[in-house]
Amino acid sequence: MAGSLRKRDRAREHLLGLVESRAVGQPIPSERQLSAELEISRPTLRAVVDDLVRDGRLVREHGRGMFVGSPKVAQQISGTHGATYPTAPGTWTSRVLSHATIPAGTLIGSRLGVTPNTPVLRIARQRFVNDDPICVETIHVLQEIVADFDVRAIEQKSFYALLEAQYGVIPTDAEQTHAAAAADATESALLGVALEAPILVVERTTRDQNGRRFEFTRAAYRGDRYQFITHLSL
Repeated sequence: MAGSLRKRDRAREHLLGLVESRAVGQPIPSERQLSAELEISRPTLRAVVDDLVRDGRLVREHGRGMFVGSPKVAQQISGTHGATYPTAPGTWTSRVLSHATIPAGTLIGSRLGVTPNTPVLRIARQRFVNDDPICVETIHVLQEIVADFDVRAIEQKSFYALLEAQYGVIPTDAEQTHAAAAADATESALLGVALEAPILVVERTTRDQNGRRFEFTRAAYRGDRYQFITHLSL
């Protein structure tokens, strides 16, 4: 068993080296060639390849071979601004799916520390990186602080930057959780993944410069295209 694991680890390291040394879309050697080169069985190699295909690192095309996949979008999380001003490479845009002013209800009211009948502006949007769908996000923000908010403006601009520029609301800290989940029918369609494909669900409650909880957001990210990077001081 230990020998089998070592072979798989060696094969994975070799394949990742090939992926990182080639551009997106470039081919890598066939399974037959890699199996002979690494002196491991085809089933063992195929299991490693399958893992990398699920991760999006490799793309398998029937009758053509294997190719380098697109790298994951990596978001860095720091202890100061990571939770409220996330940055990740690529060009981010959004498409507003719906928006309405609704009562907070029990769950959102609890997260924001307000009564269930407190009005909140709910905005559902689909987010893209370089025109590829990456996230489905539902924002809940206290209506009293965003009167006459231009919802469509967030399709091209940062939501937090708009809050600061138009309303003087400065996000200062947040509590954020991350959990694995399976894509439901709506998330599957909007993210371009299979039904019940793995997704990363992020929930965030944000406070402003006065310590007021003003926003609760739930976001579902593609598990095959997105990752978080955290820097720790030990």
